[in-house]
Amino acid sequence: MAYIKDELEEAVGKKWGRRFIGFGVVIFVYIVISFFAGIWPFSSALGVARRVTSPAAIIQNYEWFYDQYHAIEAQRRNIAALPEGSTDRMGTQMVLNNMIAEYNAKSREITRNLWKADGLPYQIGE
Repeated sequence: MAYIKDELEEAVGKKWGRRFIGFGVVIFVYIVISFFAGIWPFSSALGVARRVTSPAAIIQNYEWFYDQYHAIEAQRRNIAALPEGSTDRMGTQMVLNNMIAEYNAKSREITRNLWKADGLPYQIGE
């Protein structure tokens, strides 16, 4: 610490060096107190972390990915069963595209992707 103090005082002068060091100490103390006491900004981050890692959120995301994946597979089978060129087939294809887009979008979300099963694909191709 003395080396940093000496270099800082040499670079900007003794008066400004002490001010920078004092400011740095104040910031450091604030961060330490905030981290342990839950003062902003750490209280917000702590709330997000608790919400994302709650058992209900974990189970909900895990189940959603499985449900959506199997619904997409069922929709693909439905499309294969419909006659080529029918309006029902085109409508079903549009629904499938929306389902795939939603799966892929949620798969890219970090907080949801944490709880996706390893056996499911990261992204689904159209």
